[in-house]
Amino acid sequence: MPAGRVVENVGVVTHTFGSPEKATRLFTNIGDCFVYDSSLRILDYAELHPIYAPASGDLSPAQVEKINQLDYIFLRGSNYIHTNGKWDPITRVLEQTKVPVIAFGIGVQTPDNSEEYVNESTKRFLQVVSHRSATLGVRGYLSKKALNSIGIKNVRIFGCPTAFRHCKPKLILPRIKAADIKKLGFTLRRKTPRFVMLQRYLMRTLSERYRTEFLCAGELEEKAIFYARCNQIANANQVMTDAVNQLIKENWLYGEDDPILQLYRSSLSVFETVADFEEAERHLDAVTGFRLHGNLLALANEVPALYITYDTRTREFVKTLGIPHVDGRYIDKFSFEEAWDQADFGHFEETYQMRFGELKTFLEENSMAHRLGTTPTPYVAEAA
Repeated sequence: MPAGRVVENVGVVTHTFGSPEKATRLFTNIGDCFVYDSSLRILDYAELHPIYAPASGDLSPAQVEKINQLDYIFLRGSNYIHTNGKWDPITRVLEQTKVPVIAFGIGVQTPDNSEEYVNESTKRFLQVVSHRSATLGVRGYLSKKALNSIGIKNVRIFGCPTAFRHCKPKLILPRIKAADIKKLGFTLRRKTPRFVMLQRYLMRTLSERYRTEFLCAGELEEKAIFYARCNQIANANQVMTDAVNQLIKENWLYGEDDPILQLYRSSLSVFETVADFEEAERHLDAVTGFRLHGNLLALANEVPALYITYDTRTREFVKTLGIPHVDGRYIDKFSFEEAWDQADFGHFEETYQMRFGELKTFLEENSMAHRLGTTPTPYVAEAA
């Protein structure tokens, strides 16, 4: 299913938009919404038809006929290349249809130093996509290596659509010293194995130094705390208690007096639309944290962001776009101020321009109309 739904003149919203009660029960990664929303801003199209693949993958003749009248099927950028993929229903949908398929910023997710990239389901899926595409648009060199390992050579690297959502050929970021940062955004990714203590440390120390807003990407307990705090949900006190107890059980919080919980009660933000998340970041001086797309959305809006990398995916990504970063594996005595003041945002600006050209070439060689170099027009609502 699509990552979210399109609301006319708003853009992509989560599947729980407008329903706080539902939001506390359903995880929705708003980072996926960023990619979907950004893709729609870049592409030039008249009609949008979301495709919901049934579990069997079998479509009715009417559904097949409807899809075959379209110009192309595009796959929102995501971690399609991995060993746990279960893509058979989507592969079956593609095999029943005949229009071109566009892989729009896909990437690999694999453990450090692993040479295993796909299982049979993933391999078959990717090969079908490759056969129906002029080129596959991928996140970086590791993703290209993974595809090459299964015989897929028609690959072009450009990173992620989110970086290019405003269709600008170049970005210019303000240069601000760490000492001059007033409002800092921290993109939260609580479930980051082996980096829990580092993330807690950064949250506490940065909040002591700056006016810090913690930006949630969809974690259930954080959403419950936020909506309970704002009294937007029934039985708010019980919802708050249950969420806190769960975080204590998971060893994220160390009790009800944990300073992290106090930060949640005062400075945690939850968003159900890409537009609202983007607007919040535009009012920040700087952004850091663990969310790949949360940080990238800031950069796309010319707000400087310093990445903390923690896996092959984030390391590949910052390399592709030349983004300033700190490798979380090697943090010992860490000074955010020093890392920030040494960050080379000029290299990102130069790399962005080069990748912008690669994205434009990718779209054009796939006969895909686009708005790069123009001002994106209002969103086209989903067709039935």
